[in-house]
Amino acid sequence: MICLKSILQADHPEFKNWIDWLERDIQDWTQHREVAHHLRAYGGMGSFDDLPSMRGDHDYIFGFLKSFCYAFGHLYGKRAGISPEILMKECLHDIGQAVYYPHKELNRAIINHLRQGDLQENLDKM
Repeated sequence: MICLKSILQADHPEFKNWIDWLERDIQDWTQHREVAHHLRAYGGMGSFDDLPSMRGDHDYIFGFLKSFCYAFGHLYGKRAGISPEILMKECLHDIGQAVYYPHKELNRAIINHLRQGDLQENLDKM
């Protein structure tokens, strides 16, 4: 979610409401391990799908991260007792195998940076 917010700030700082939305999502997760607010950002009018394209690879990375965050949040709410670290590994594996993401090399780079915890620092290098 931090990277989603960062990409949005860099590419569309005028969408302050979305940046604030993601900031709340980050706080909800950090403080309470809560995902309900974040999951409301998917589907329907005014959802992530209504945001304009991001610049360059940011568009692809943003879409990839949206899918990852949704999968994680959706499963986290349904699988009581699973550790976030294990769920993250499962989601990264599943989304890395998804055929609807055609850029396998970029997928691997995003996944590796997520696993290492340094995606934020490497966004512009990708």
